Amino acid sequence: MSEPVARPRGRPYGFKPFHLVVGAVVACFWVGLAAFVLTHGRGDPSAVDVYSELPADFTAHLQAQGVQYQGLSSVDAATTQRVLSQPLGGGVTSTGSSAIVLRTALTDKGGSQGSTAYTDQAALMVVVPDVQSGGGSGSSVYVAFLDPVTFKILTSLTYDAAAPSSSG
Repeated sequence: MSEPVARPRGRPYGFKPFHLVVGAVVACFWVGLAAFVLTHGRGDPSAVDVYSELPADFTAHLQAQGVQYQGLSSVDAATTQRVLSQPLGGGVTSTGSSAIVLRTALTDKGGSQGSTAYTDQAALMVVVPDVQSGGGSGSSVYVAFLDPVTFKILTSLTYDAAAPSSSG
């Protein structure tokens, strides 16, 4: 009749104990890589709450002038330096330590000084608190939204930080 089928015992053909060592090394590498990726970035400056850097009542002052932003995130030091080296316009001088540069999306109804209307336009937002412009008191806040590629000013505005916002 038929011969009984015997299952082979022992290691498969071509298998060497060295393969176990290589497998263990690869498994340890993947576990280490996963642990590194999961813990990387904690405590970095990029994890800072960027909204806390903005002046008090900032959003309300911008909304009162028809300008909105969303999705703030920090930018690297090279981008900040490049943005602040650009002329900001209006006689504004930025002191590097007080100026804030953030990446955002701009929505502007076009109401400020004949500016163009934008809806969810990618932009770099430059905020200069205590701006010194034309001999002012220093309580004004200058805000400019720049194109992230060309660094041209899309829209800019200045508001008095001491005055209450009139959002509505």
